[in-house]
Amino acid sequence: MKALFLTHNLPERGSYFRALEIARRLAVRGHEVDLGFISEWKKYRPAVREEPVGAGLLRFIEFPYRSYLNERQEGWGIFDNFWRTLRVLRGHYAFLYAFSHKPDCILPALLGRFACPRLVLDWSDWWSGPEGLYQACVLPSEAFRSLARPIRAFRRLIFAAEQLWEPRVWRLADAVTLISSEFFRHPAVERAELQEKSFVMHSGAPLDSIRPMDKFEARSRCALNLPPDAVVFVYVANFHTDERLLLEAFARHLAQHPQSFLIVVGSDFENLTPELHAVIRGRMLHVGRQPFQRVAEYLGAADVLLLPLTDIALNRARYPHKLSDYVAAGRPIVACDVGETGRLLRKYRIGLLTEPNSYSFAKGMSSILQVRSEWERLGAEVRQAAERHFNWDQLCADLFDFLGQRLGLEFFPDV
Repeated sequence: MKALFLTHNLPERGSYFRALEIARRLAVRGHEVDLGFISEWKKYRPAVREEPVGAGLLRFIEFPYRSYLNERQEGWGIFDNFWRTLRVLRGHYAFLYAFSHKPDCILPALLGRFACPRLVLDWSDWWSGPEGLYQACVLPSEAFRSLARPIRAFRRLIFAAEQLWEPRVWRLADAVTLISSEFFRHPAVERAELQEKSFVMHSGAPLDSIRPMDKFEARSRCALNLPPDAVVFVYVANFHTDERLLLEAFARHLAQHPQSFLIVVGSDFENLTPELHAVIRGRMLHVGRQPFQRVAEYLGAADVLLLPLTDIALNRARYPHKLSDYVAAGRPIVACDVGETGRLLRKYRIGLLTEPNSYSFAKGMSSILQVRSEWERLGAEVRQAAERHFNWDQLCADLFDFLGQRLGLEFFPDV
């Protein structure tokens, strides 16, 4: 069997990880899987490389990034959509797995429906509405506000159109995977109909590529010249929906525990807050985006991992990919009790949960310091939970059973 997986992401961003893990396990079963994503260097034509996986084949397809008024990951590239559609028409695929509502995931599926009649949609971000990703994060961001006014106006129209179809496009799919059960509460969704064709599956953990490390060895590898008695909190993010909550909480915590440090891995902060940065200056180190293999070392350098979440629809519905990395790293976690994150940590009895505000989150950070002698045990329990409940092999086995029934295809038993 041959399948096409389409994401709108650059490599090692967002749903790319989710698609990659599922694609690998499908290939292991003896199938041929094409995984499409946005290239960081190809402008007009795709680049292809192949990797044998088990009894099957995984083909990585970097589609061209050239766009005009939209960002690379927004899915509106003319060359990108042309090559994707052409591949659907010529690929003889048994099914297409779209990891977003974005045009470069959906349009090729619709235009090539007669050539590839089965469509699976993965719904893992809440984009629409006043508390969705567009209005809560993209529009208020410094990056968006710095654009020329005509470009902002054009992109607002694009976003408005996407907000209309994002919560409805699942109706076109033969099967839907949801990253959380929160999507059943979407106001534009007919719950019973969505439940009938959907499968809820949080993402698994990269158990092989991220393992518990000695924190002092990890700090040496990361060139972190910190005092021996330093308490190190680490936070990883592809984008920052909860920047102010994090920084306010750390500033509150730092006033009581000046030996603490905060290491931030990932994209730049969007909304700079000079008064907060002045308070935490010298105690926060922002190392920027790092290759995935380096992220494991920064996680290993931590005493405690942080997952701040404000209580908005976007955060209630999503499964932060960082949580998969956190549990694999085997460190104590302090997180806000919001949506799917709170449900999972409570269900598996790991992590310290706080209310979604800076005062409570700071209190949680301080509370974890009071049980230093328990950090090793708590970290071991987190890793055990990752191996038992965030195991990609088991998650995908259940997923393939569901897809086999919905699509009428033979996925073959795991080998």
